[in-house]
Amino acid sequence: MYEPTRIPCFSSRLDADWARLRTCRRALVRARRWAHDDRSHPLSAILDGIDDLGSIVVATQRGAGHDDDILLRLVELARHDELAGRIVVQRLLPGLIARSIRYRSHADGTDPVEIVVAAAWMAVRSFDTERRRRHVAASLISDAVFNAFRAPLRRRSAGEQVRAPERFEYVVAAVAEPSSLEELADVVRAARHAGVPATDLDLLCRLAQVESATTVARERQVTTRTIRNHRTRAVERVQAAIAA
Repeated sequence: MYEPTRIPCFSSRLDADWARLRTCRRALVRARRWAHDDRSHPLSAILDGIDDLGSIVVATQRGAGHDDDILLRLVELARHDELAGRIVVQRLLPGLIARSIRYRSHADGTDPVEIVVAAAWMAVRSFDTERRRRHVAASLISDAVFNAFRAPLRRRSAGEQVRAPERFEYVVAAVAEPSSLEELADVVRAARHAGVPATDLDLLCRLAQVESATTVARERQVTTRTIRNHRTRAVERVQAAIAA
């Protein structure tokens, strides 16, 4: 059974997680392996002897040199390596927080940072690294903010009808049915609060996005059967958490 966890500030949780992760021995060993994929890539020079993942984040910042190239490589790795995705999210976090504050009134009491970070994970996984090779950080932040806040607002606006002011006295507006993506977001948010592992939720979100177990299997370099088995277990965990 998953016990609900109440976190007053999601960004504080992310900070604590990053403080633990950035010098974690297993994470450092894993990151060093990326250097073997392409020794000529600028990322490899950073990974040799790295003792703090924060060095990678610094290298992706504007003016650091090869910042877009390094961030693009991390985004590519993030398709099948969650550690790379976590580093990308950490790089984007200041911008995500700054851009999400203005949408606090649209978050229905939920920390907008939590909403935009979840959208950032999906933005990273779906980013077109072949066609969008410049201003990578800004593009990812814009994608995440749009998917988290602006797209739902547009869907809501598209369903509104202009009425004469006096008609509001007599007509009760029908409540719009939530879209499947909105319903999924609500379930994911509740499951996350209930303690369901992020790996399970990330898989379900990606499957919902591409609607193809074969595509996800190819991205993660595993069999379709493996993805389907993981999906089944993830759904069972979410169902158990929500029921609890």
